[in-house]
Amino acid sequence: MPEYKLCYFNARGLGELARLLFAEAGVEYKDVRYNSEEWPKQKPTMQFGQMPVLFVDGVQIAHSRAIARFLTREFKLDGGSSLQSALIDTWMEVLFETFQNLPFREQDPTAKAEKLATVMKDNIGPKLEKLQEQSSSTPGPYIFKDFTAADIIVYAITDFLVKSFKVDLICYQGITKLRDAVSQRPNIKKWIEARPDTEN
Repeated sequence: MPEYKLCYFNARGLGELARLLFAEAGVEYKDVRYNSEEWPKQKPTMQFGQMPVLFVDGVQIAHSRAIARFLTREFKLDGGSSLQSALIDTWMEVLFETFQNLPFREQDPTAKAEKLATVMKDNIGPKLEKLQEQSSSTPGPYIFKDFTAADIIVYAITDFLVKSFKVDLICYQGITKLRDAVSQRPNIKKWIEARPDTEN
């Protein structure tokens, strides 16, 4: 078994998807979290000067989606075929677009709420509707017939929307059912209960 080390900040953010994938697989890794004082000293040691970074036996894999794809394949959560893997990638790209459109840097509460409302209407909302359609088209709670990394991706992104931006998903019954199913998977449930309680 390779030695894994995940480096990120003490936040869920772009690092939590990898942590959830490790949790589901039951694979041990070092969860290294740098604070704002430590990061400037560590930044030059990262290949592209940013995080998250996953070290696999000392080799760096940078960028959250590249890390997620690697772990999805490593842990056999890719659905078992090239086509299924491509469909999982599709949803990962779609959902990460929603993440990138969120008003992270807006400090004014009123302006932040207004920008979030606009993003929800024009970008995130339509994508959640498509996700709702897809999850409702399968007999179980998951995006596809069987559980895959796509379901963990949905949970990670929507969890961030709910916790950090107070987005209400009550209108999306299919997504809520999926989130509940993922959060109750034994290893993921254990991780959610034990993980550090962070703001983002």
